Amino acid sequence: MGTHIPVMLQESLSIFRDQKLSFFFDGTIGAGNFAQALLRAHPEVERYFGCDRDNSALELAKVNLKAFSRKVELVHANFCDVEKILQERGINKVNGFFLI
Repeated sequence: MGTHIPVMLQESLSIFRDQKLSFFFDGTIGAGNFAQALLRAHPEVERYFGCDRDNSALELAKVNLKAFSRKVELVHANFCDVEKILQERGINKVNGFFLI
């Protein structure tokens, strides 16, 4: 299987450049490449919620984000359920969303 290269990675990361991120929600985590880059750029992230409807993508993300496994929670769901997903985990505030 080839390596996925996220389109516009640096441009996407620049959106969060000067922000302090504690809780982050990624609605389409895919293989986790953007997540990996964001977590490297923002070591202050306490919890990173990665959501995807594709189980095979979540399995790839699990492998690709192994170094961040203490911070990352992968969720098999549609990002339109973000409120329910966060509510079930007792999270009432996030500092960043990525829904591409």
